[in-house]
Amino acid sequence: MKNKYITKIMVAACISSALSLNSCIEEVFPENSKASIDQIGKSDQAISAMVNSVVAFINAYRSYGPQFYHDFGYSGYNLIREAACEDFFCYEPKFDFFDTYGVCNEMGDADVVNTIWYYNYKFLNNVNNALSALEKADETPENKYYKGICVSYRAMIYMDLVRMYEYKKTGVERLDAEAASNNLYGITVPIITAETTEEEGRNNPRAPYYTVYEFILNDLATAEELLADYQRPTKNMPCTAVVHGLMARMWLEIGSRLELYPEDLNTLNSNTNQSIASKEACFTYAAEYARKAINESGATPLTEKEWFGGDSYTTGFNSVLTSSWIWGSIMTTEDVHSSWLNFAGSICPEQTFGYGNRKWQGYKMISKKLFDQIPDADWRKTTWIAPEDAHKAPGNKYKTLLTDEDFEDMPPYTGVKFRPKNGEMNDYTIGAAIDYPLMRVEEMYLIEAEAVGMSQGLAAGISKLEDFVNTYRYNTSLGTYTCKVNDLKDFQKKVVEQKRIEFWGEGIIFWDYKRLELQVVRGYPGTNAPIGYRFNSIEGHCAPWMNIFISLYENVYNKGAILNPDPSQAINEWVE
Repeated sequence: MKNKYITKIMVAACISSALSLNSCIEEVFPENSKASIDQIGKSDQAISAMVNSVVAFINAYRSYGPQFYHDFGYSGYNLIREAACEDFFCYEPKFDFFDTYGVCNEMGDADVVNTIWYYNYKFLNNVNNALSALEKADETPENKYYKGICVSYRAMIYMDLVRMYEYKKTGVERLDAEAASNNLYGITVPIITAETTEEEGRNNPRAPYYTVYEFILNDLATAEELLADYQRPTKNMPCTAVVHGLMARMWLEIGSRLELYPEDLNTLNSNTNQSIASKEACFTYAAEYARKAINESGATPLTEKEWFGGDSYTTGFNSVLTSSWIWGSIMTTEDVHSSWLNFAGSICPEQTFGYGNRKWQGYKMISKKLFDQIPDADWRKTTWIAPEDAHKAPGNKYKTLLTDEDFEDMPPYTGVKFRPKNGEMNDYTIGAAIDYPLMRVEEMYLIEAEAVGMSQGLAAGISKLEDFVNTYRYNTSLGTYTCKVNDLKDFQKKVVEQKRIEFWGEGIIFWDYKRLELQVVRGYPGTNAPIGYRFNSIEGHCAPWMNIFISLYENVYNKGAILNPDPSQAINEWVE
């Protein structure tokens, strides 16, 4: 039975533009604990609180309700997408709380699926509330920056929504036929802005891809202008480098679409003001914006020492101060509400407070297939425990905070990439307060490499890719990286292979699988995927489970929103 409370809050998130005021604003207006948009617009403190609530929603805890172990913010939803791909497994499946699209069960009308829709639209609601207040506020430099921050986040959220919910052909006849009969091809998600009324929200159709693309690009152009002279105090605030990184992602997405569907170029140009010359032009933009993000951010790719946590192994992938992070969340002790329900407790094998550890065996593992493709010259390989090293002391090969006895307990392929904050393994109020990367400079290098290859030719792209890997990721005394491909499609797969290694556990790779409609392969001889995960999608098509089902609540209260087919209803037609 569905939770009635959840039903009510789904309505608020999906169709209402009514204010959702946080406790900070209640402190500003204590008389009745509520404030109108006009009141907030006249209060610098209230506006600041609203914008901070937007930024803080990255770490939102139990935004949907108390039932779900993944509901601890953006990082939890990223792990759900990570499990939808082919390189992220849990050693003890009963402690895999991100497995909806791993085991491919209950992918339709289920609360766990609804949480994805609800989290993102509540995020948007916070953004739109803040933008409404800013429209009533004085035109000060600070308020200009606040608006730029808000539209940057809105662009990011809509990019995520478009890529999750647009239906792409799966090769499964039943699902694709249902999508065609419901005219689902080419439509994405409903657009909700600060101006959307509840009445409009009750019949708000899913917008065509070109409409949302232009909406995102317009938001990013606005952010670029508003943040041009902004000096951000901390890296959880967007700046021009972040905006240009988002532009690089967006133009890579558009270019890839036109590569697969050339006819969409005319559709885009006929329905937007973009005047795109060709798919190559889109890739050129992607490369240019990626390079801008690299140069403007001043960020540098992680060294081997930084990757593994510095001299004391305490800073691995847990601090926004890390040299390669362009953008990230910031967590403090106040943001940690549970020893289990947090990113560190899920993925850091060195902590004792969560379940991804020795006690509960919820270790996170890389796929055998990808691990075997990593040469020994690539120093990232010791991010995971090789089969021949499992159940042995780490020696000098592995950088870890664990004792020899605890390290020996970990199974093959366990990842030791993520560290608890400050190396604190026991006190969750400290160890679980880890920052989370939203954009690393390495992604920009790899976007640039792919985009250069797709716009300037295979040789140019290979040169960029080889230069990045050999300069930043190989011990060249043991060997050098050579990208051996003969066509652009295989070149794109090689770039994605590097992303799979580089961003394991960071929630990025889902976008590449769906963007390029790559096959997901988890069932093969010798696979280390748990039983129940061993699904292969159909080659040349989008994996069925990557067309995320839109919440049933959206369809109930927004009559314009047609739902995607439920892939779990056709599971027998694509399971090999």
